[in-house]
Amino acid sequence: MKRQEKTPNKQDKTEKLTPEQIWKNASLILGSKKKETSNNANVRPVEFSDIKSKISEITNQRVELLNEKFDNPKQAKEYFFETELKNSLFHIPDFNVLETVNTTKICEVPSYFPKIPLNIFDSPDIYKNLEVDTLFFIFYKNPNTIHQYHAATQLKVCSWRFHTKYLTWFQRLEEPKLITSDYERGDFLFFDYDESWNFMKKTDFTFEYKYLECAEF
Repeated sequence: MKRQEKTPNKQDKTEKLTPEQIWKNASLILGSKKKETSNNANVRPVEFSDIKSKISEITNQRVELLNEKFDNPKQAKEYFFETELKNSLFHIPDFNVLETVNTTKICEVPSYFPKIPLNIFDSPDIYKNLEVDTLFFIFYKNPNTIHQYHAATQLKVCSWRFHTKYLTWFQRLEEPKLITSDYERGDFLFFDYDESWNFMKKTDFTFEYKYLECAEF
């Protein structure tokens, strides 16, 4: 996920807070800014508009080098393409080597230890009693599962909204300072899942609605 600069400040977990308490006390719990990391800073777009002419230019230059060996330019061109075809056959990639093998390190556990998730987590009712931190853990650690779906549903009930570009959950800290048909700007609380695993504050953040996950759960 491409991340922008954020402002970190870790929350002291001295007591358990409900989502409503986190919302009300976020401005006191969170403070300083977290630096954003923009992946677009040094990225240059690739220009493909003239790639066909570039390839033709290089091909003609290489064919001209062969004209010295052949009296007929047509023979030189045919020899060039025949040689290129043979060379390509010598460098066919080994697709078996390129295949990614995902290996899972199995840890030996006692026979009485559960090997499969408990069935109770297939029911959406159990998620109503879980803390927000636990819901985030289920969401990010169980992709493409019914458990992720139920966790996302409960997070939306707690006024969290998912940003599809940053793959991050946001929550309003207060009413937005500016609202348009395309975006809103204001102070947000977000859950930093990939670095600090904590709640962070983002000041004057522009949340574009095109990145808002609006699927009905």
